[in-house]
Amino acid sequence: MQIKPFLFPFIIIVSLTQGCSFSYSSKSSSDSSGSSSKSSGSSSSSTSSESSNDTEKYQQQIISYSSAYLSTADFDRLAFSRGVSEIASANGITNWEDDDATLIAIGRALKKSNITGSAYETYKDQIANSDAARMKSIQKGYEMNKD
Repeated sequence: MQIKPFLFPFIIIVSLTQGCSFSYSSKSSSDSSGSSSKSSGSSSSSTSSESSNDTEKYQQQIISYSSAYLSTADFDRLAFSRGVSEIASANGITNWEDDDATLIAIGRALKKSNITGSAYETYKDQIANSDAARMKSIQKGYEMNKD
């Protein structure tokens, strides 16, 4: 596998932030499980807000990586999947292929990269491995128009 030179800065940034993201993600997981046993509304809403912020930060990492990768001339599904998997893993996500937040972020990246028409449909199909539910999540992100 050949890594594109312009991806090096992104790979370095992701590598440097993996430790911080993992420990923060672990903290967040323990906070979430702890809040489910508490009946206090304020504790639950602050955990929910933290969780929402964590999700948005994670999605931004996926969007940045995906946008950079999708701007390359040749798309290699396996190499792309490995990169997404590393980011997901660093954020405590073990099955990104079925993770709604990940797929939505990929859809957002496709939109941000101005990929349209048949090229968009091809990417969506390849990334989702032709799974209808996955393609629906990617489409949802594409239509969000956040970026």
